[in-house]
Amino acid sequence: MSSDDLDRRLVELLVEDGRRAYTEMAAIVGVSEATVRTRVSRLTSSGILRIVALCNPLTLGHQSVRLMLSVQGLRPRQVARSLASNPMIGHVSLTSGAHDIYLEATARDLTQLVELLDELRRTPGVTTIDQYVLTRLYKDYSWNGLRDQSGQRAVGGSAGSAGATGAVTTQTGAIRQTDAAGSNGRPGHGSPTTDTRL
Repeated sequence: MSSDDLDRRLVELLVEDGRRAYTEMAAIVGVSEATVRTRVSRLTSSGILRIVALCNPLTLGHQSVRLMLSVQGLRPRQVARSLASNPMIGHVSLTSGAHDIYLEATARDLTQLVELLDELRRTPGVTTIDQYVLTRLYKDYSWNGLRDQSGQRAVGGSAGSAGATGAVTTQTGAIRQTDAAGSNGRPGHGSPTTDTRL
């Protein structure tokens, strides 16, 4: 197994279960636990890999919304940076096409969602907002596109499901890190940050 193939396989195993023990992964791929620990540490420290806990906010009664913003008068990246500090917003990215910025946000309830929308309307540079409130979530955090000719060849992954106990993203994802190199030979065993993106 080449270096790239080993990294890809380790990512695939962590996508299936972000809390999988290094000893179990080592047995599956046929290398030592130390090798697995070193590889996962390198992947996380380089920013290629992050391990997080996910939840489905709709099952908790929260409001989950996707927003497309258009910007004038300021650079979109400047506006995007300012929006990234909002704790209700879990994903911020620049886009091409009719809109400049794509957001994913979660609010506790409808009242808090209205507050978020009011705040976005007051944000300097934001001219229009298209909003899409999710009514049911069937799938999120799917990384099948990172495999083979469909996406990145250096590191790949397989589908994760909403509400999973752990999930992994590669550098194409935008998500917060919990404790990537946890104790007891298991990644993600630390004090996780709250992540209500899903």
